[in-house]
Amino acid sequence: MLLWKSIPYRDILRQRGWILAFTLIALLRIYFCAQAPIETSDLYRHLGFTSHFLEFPRTFYWLVPTDFPDEFWSDFWSDQGYIYPPLALLFFSFFGTLGIGLFWVKIVLSLCDLVSALLIGRVVSKWAALLVFSAPISVWYTSHEGQYESLLTLLMVLSIFCARSGRWRLAGVAFMLALQAKQLGILIAPYLLFEIWHRTRPRQLRAARGFMIGFCTAFIPFLPFYWWRPDLWLLPLQNQENLLNPYYWPVFCSDLSMAHFDECSNFRVLWDFAASFTPIALLGLFLARGHFLRKLPQALPTLGFWVMIKSVAWVMNWYMIILPGCSFALWRYRRCLTALLVIYWLQCGQQVASIIGDIRIEEPATIARFKECIWLANYQSAVPLDSEMEK
Repeated sequence: MLLWKSIPYRDILRQRGWILAFTLIALLRIYFCAQAPIETSDLYRHLGFTSHFLEFPRTFYWLVPTDFPDEFWSDFWSDQGYIYPPLALLFFSFFGTLGIGLFWVKIVLSLCDLVSALLIGRVVSKWAALLVFSAPISVWYTSHEGQYESLLTLLMVLSIFCARSGRWRLAGVAFMLALQAKQLGILIAPYLLFEIWHRTRPRQLRAARGFMIGFCTAFIPFLPFYWWRPDLWLLPLQNQENLLNPYYWPVFCSDLSMAHFDECSNFRVLWDFAASFTPIALLGLFLARGHFLRKLPQALPTLGFWVMIKSVAWVMNWYMIILPGCSFALWRYRRCLTALLVIYWLQCGQQVASIIGDIRIEEPATIARFKECIWLANYQSAVPLDSEMEK
């Protein structure tokens, strides 16, 4: 009798504990949004570069930062044009053109993480939602540094969520928008094809038709961008001329492969080795336990992500933020999905390594400029580094 009476109180305590943890993470994220980025200049560069879109819409993807030599942002990756798909361009152009400060952009991106977490939590569990929302890699690189992978994650989660519930037009729209946010959205394609294919024939045709209607309709607004720059979607391959990938396959011990780790501490390399091989091993065991052909398309988004990430030349820490969007394809297998989210929570070796002093930050003058742009900013202004140092 006493045990029976205690159960509701345990549930209440767990519920309150979840709410408290979620609230504390939300407050930490808001605080981080009000801080200047210190590791990366990407957010400021996005806003500065895209603030010129309305001036040069047809030729924008042919411009390079050296075309704007007097603007502060043009010092970052000065020889590289804008390599991100049109949705990213339009997203940042809205904020950059209006002069909206870094805080507001980071808040919107943090809200994307919040919605993704709640959608995953609705299907899996509230604790899965907490894992997604509180993951250190997302808390830091979205809310503090302003990386925009959370926008892609939300669109991937939305596409899977809509496919799961049979809302195929919306699934097609969300998938197309994901592809126009960042090319990594293509990773959930095997899952979406599986969801369509494994239905009975009349429902299969309706699903395919609805998905393609949504997919093609969502692509129409982006057609001019591909008319102006046909190879637009392949532009990120330019980055693969650089070498830096702390997740690279360590079994290849040639000088070229080891060059991927040149800027990484041994601690970080070991951490990233464990954090990247563990999900691969987990998914290998998952696929080995029967129903291989049924499970494979649902595991491919995450498995494909890791195979790709460990194989390319240039990888940044914040790419991992999209992992919940990939893992959500396994919603039928909650234990496996929850295990992947736990690994995701432990993902970023750079943040762990920073505790022991292994961190590289932007120049003091750059960080000072970012601090001035937290609330409002003219991203086209010229701010000499020397004048900032004097301040």
